[in-house]
Amino acid sequence: MRTIDSFLITYAALAFTSVITLSLTGVETLDVYIALFAILFFVAAELTPLSPMGSRKKVILETALVAIFVVTVAERVVQVLR
Repeated sequence: MRTIDSFLITYAALAFTSVITLSLTGVETLDVYIALFAILFFVAAELTPLSPMGSRKKVILETALVAIFVVTVAERVVQVLR
């Protein structure tokens, strides 16, 4: 099995499990899902390392996900401090 296939299967399984779990607990805010999907990407990437050819694309995607995660967390912190 190619590494990209195992990565996608791992990420899909983690995302599916987390969506089911969050929906069962009653979480309805989009920022929680976005932050969790970003974290799950990094978990799946560590469990199934991608090939060096895809590493440049991976770095770009990781940078974008970290930026999205930081913005999401910063918005939540600002809401708490108000």
